[in-house]
Amino acid sequence: MALNPLTMVKTGGSIFIALPLVVMLLSLLPVYILFVRKVAITAILNVLRAVCLFVFLQYLTLYFIQPGVPAMQTAFRLAQFTLVFYLFKLMMSGSQAKDLMNMMLVSFLSVVITIFSLKGITAYSGILIIIEASVLTVLAFVVLLQLISNKQTAMPNEPGFWIAGGMLCFFGMVVFMEAIAGSQLELSQQIQQEKGFIVTVADILRMVFFIVAASIAGKNRKNNNDHEEPSMPPLPPLPSRPPFKIKY
Repeated sequence: MALNPLTMVKTGGSIFIALPLVVMLLSLLPVYILFVRKVAITAILNVLRAVCLFVFLQYLTLYFIQPGVPAMQTAFRLAQFTLVFYLFKLMMSGSQAKDLMNMMLVSFLSVVITIFSLKGITAYSGILIIIEASVLTVLAFVVLLQLISNKQTAMPNEPGFWIAGGMLCFFGMVVFMEAIAGSQLELSQQIQQEKGFIVTVADILRMVFFIVAASIAGKNRKNNNDHEEPSMPPLPPLPSRPPFKIKY
């Protein structure tokens, strides 16, 4: 749903400053939760923490340090794609699927780097945005189907369910907005701001899903500790016999 142009003109400045700050704040909460609750960091949670810190750095750089630099946007977008793709690879269950994803990632990065070296780092930016977001959306959907098919897994109590759900909401919205609005180079500044606003709101929702995932990981650790078998108490000491006295 598009925003009212009058509202955008009046409140656009404050909104487009406040929303990135909200994303930056929310991106630090999963890291804080995992640290405070002393959750055992698995490979998936470790990459999740890296993704959250990366999102914080991305918004800090693109909105406050170096705003409006297309080369920086492309570099951060490609780095985020690589990091999230690797996270999904860890969440896959089959070894063949992981090997296939490794080949896909290496091939895609090779093609993209070749295009950047020949045409420039901003070449085909609109097409690459759709391709990257579409691939990650499909992977998030596959991970969710994998969790649904596993009847032994309670999905609301699985951090991977919330991680994949957050990724699906965010990258699905990116694909939807790109499909409707088209390439950024053909859009007016007004429409670009509206599209950026909606994508940022979707990113806020993604961070909320990550916070839930980190909270569930900490809750599962507490439940595991509560269900551990108590250690056996030490055996009581043997009763001592009084010394034998010889009477003369």
